[in-house]
Amino acid sequence: MAINKSAVTASLRLSVQTGTNSKGEPLVQNRDYKGLKPAATDETVFTTAQALASLMSIPVSRISRIDQNALVEA
Repeated sequence: MAINKSAVTASLRLSVQTGTNSKGEPLVQNRDYKGLKPAATDETVFTTAQALASLMSIPVSRISRIDQNALVEA
């Protein structure tokens, strides 16, 4: 059985360190930016994420791209 995949949506996630807990471990929150074009290249997404990170007063610990795809039988 052949399956085709087609891009539905994409989003950008910046994980930021908002502080530390009582054990000294980092507290991390996610900032999601939805409405990313699924056809956007990874390089463009990363460059955009770096630009957004430079505007933040808290450190960004991870940049992620989240893609959602539809699977259909061919």
